Amino acid sequence: MLKKIFPLLIILPAFYGFNTFKTVETITPVIGEDSVFNGYPTPKDENMLFYIQKSFNTNAVVYTLNIDDKGQINKDEPINVFWRRYQEQGQKRELKYVEKTFGFGVKSDFLKDRPNTVEFTIVALKKLKLFATVNSKGKPTVATTINGKPAYIEKVFITAEHTKLLPEVFAVELFGKEIKTGKYIYERIEK
Repeated sequence: MLKKIFPLLIILPAFYGFNTFKTVETITPVIGEDSVFNGYPTPKDENMLFYIQKSFNTNAVVYTLNIDDKGQINKDEPINVFWRRYQEQGQKRELKYVEKTFGFGVKSDFLKDRPNTVEFTIVALKKLKLFATVNSKGKPTVATTINGKPAYIEKVFITAEHTKLLPEVFAVELFGKEIKTGKYIYERIEK
């Protein structure tokens, strides 16, 4: 599969980008599902929930929780979404209208029965329900279901080809840790 994707990484132009700090850490090469991230920088933004990277460039879409000094989630804009443009200088860039509306933007609502907890979905991944809150240590967390089990999501990898206005997605891979056991969990969703 990677042999088919590799030429795309070299040939396809970068359409989408990243934004944020210049603080970047390269992932140590691994074997297994995580190997799709080999050679990709890892975002390290404040209050980061998770990030998305794609097969056709190294830029990342970063999702952060918008919280105040007291750990309360902003009622008007609970989730911040932006690019980290690693193909340039790692700078932060806001999503363009099309990116927000058809791809990486979010729709969110606060849960009535759980204070300071937001349920949200990513526009292009409507079936993936995400729940963000601040844990007892004051750190943002985001939970979902990965491979049928409650899990904290850490990162997402999208295998796609970008030859049109919007990329054609072939697979979405979810990476995280089981809430109950803390063990690594993975799921690949074919399109």
